[in-house]
Amino acid sequence: MREERAHPRADVHLEVRCESAQDFVTAYAKKIGGGGLFIRTAKPFCLNQEMHLRFTLPGVAAPFDVRGLVVWTNPFASLAAFPTGMGIKFLNLDPHQKTIIDDFVRTKLAEAPSGA
Repeated sequence: MREERAHPRADVHLEVRCESAQDFVTAYAKKIGGGGLFIRTAKPFCLNQEMHLRFTLPGVAAPFDVRGLVVWTNPFASLAAFPTGMGIKFLNLDPHQKTIIDDFVRTKLAEAPSGA
């Protein structure tokens, strides 16, 4: 059964700084969409933890400084169907930032080989 999402997502390899009151990590986002991103890390933050995110999209000069919320985690590499990491929901994207991300995702998806 195919999963339906509110926001399309694109594959990326994007360095992201994640900082909360308790933790700090620089990791790589593997997926991004207008609603959030997936960060691959061996040490995901706790579920429902808020954080500050900083990243720059390729071809976009201004970095994104946004708040996010951990909405799911997979701390176990043994669950092969899902990589180790955390799903982050954006909490405070302004309309201009959302448009930039949506345009980036549309472009990436259009460039992807068919069947990918």
